[in-house]
Amino acid sequence: MEKPKRPYSLFKRPTVKQHTFIYYCRFRDENGKYMSPVSTLQFSKAAAQNWADQKLREGKIVLPGKRGTPFETFAEGFWDYQGEYIQRRIARGGHFSKIFSEIREGQVRKWIMPYFKGQPIGSIRQNQIESWAMELYKTSGLVPATVNRVIDCMKVMMKEALRHGYLNSDPAAGVESFAEKYKVRGIITPEEINLLFNKDALASVWEGERVYFAASLMGLATGLRQGEVRGLRNQDVHPEYVAVCGSWEERNGLHGAKWGSERIVPIPSRVADELDALGLYARYKDPEDLVFAGEGRGEPIKKENLETRFYAALEAIGVDEAARRKRVLVWHSLRHTFNSMMKGQIDAAKLMKVIGHRQDSTNFLYTHVLPQDLVEVRQIQENILGTARVAGKQE
Repeated sequence: MEKPKRPYSLFKRPTVKQHTFIYYCRFRDENGKYMSPVSTLQFSKAAAQNWADQKLREGKIVLPGKRGTPFETFAEGFWDYQGEYIQRRIARGGHFSKIFSEIREGQVRKWIMPYFKGQPIGSIRQNQIESWAMELYKTSGLVPATVNRVIDCMKVMMKEALRHGYLNSDPAAGVESFAEKYKVRGIITPEEINLLFNKDALASVWEGERVYFAASLMGLATGLRQGEVRGLRNQDVHPEYVAVCGSWEERNGLHGAKWGSERIVPIPSRVADELDALGLYARYKDPEDLVFAGEGRGEPIKKENLETRFYAALEAIGVDEAARRKRVLVWHSLRHTFNSMMKGQIDAAKLMKVIGHRQDSTNFLYTHVLPQDLVEVRQIQENILGTARVAGKQE
């Protein structure tokens, strides 16, 4: 059997020291022709072979044809959800949604391509990426956090270009992120919880719109994300808990929960009662139908309608737009409120499991929410809504 040819050849040249030789290597290009020789700095053939094999494994040898590939050719389809990169990452445990894929494609199209289009990918240098990033920061009108997301998009692509042999080194590896200014979302107070969700609030605050009332109550009492609330199906609801199996995306419908955070979340009796009441008047009652159904079957209530109705409820209890904006109160604040009230009440790792926060530590991965933990959480949930129920009865 013929031994396969190595993608390179070695030869030696004498050094100034008598009887001493140094080995040079000529790699083959994509057409099988030898490229210009490079010194291995090795004095034995075996060591030179190891050097050459290591360079190939590390992807540090760039074929001339690949290096001259236009940036737009390399970028085409890179962030496609069914493309090689995302599917490879998913196969290795990564979590990517279709909306994330679309966001990345938009970043390439709007912010990266205009600057690098037509440039051979192998000629991109770190100073160019630094200049592009600074221009983006100064003139794009994007907040620093968004600029950093676009830079991260470019960094991933350059890292992959190196991995696939388009580059000798990664020109984006040393590019730093910009300082970000985070807006801390506010939370609602216990008094406001009572005003928003006491037994009379459905009529007096929410104007009888039970679907928005129940969805917001669910957000407060369980800490579910808005997409998770809107993605709940009838079959996910049980007397004492909900199974969070997915999340609703505007353009792509129901998909897996964020960061793969599928989980069981207990619900207090007040939420169970509201879901039962909502179910009595539901138009769609099949197991696969959505709990918080919108205008058509298979469509949830609209995101903007849920948020607008929540803001109107805040206005009805005395939190006007100016106060709401100053306190940074949004529908997602219900999740923050739940998290804040739970902190210190149960073990932090168990809380993160309940609310579906992403956590990379091994300890977190091996922390499980047991039945007794759900009882513990449910008791705290009852306490959170207890003021609203008692106050409602007193009125």
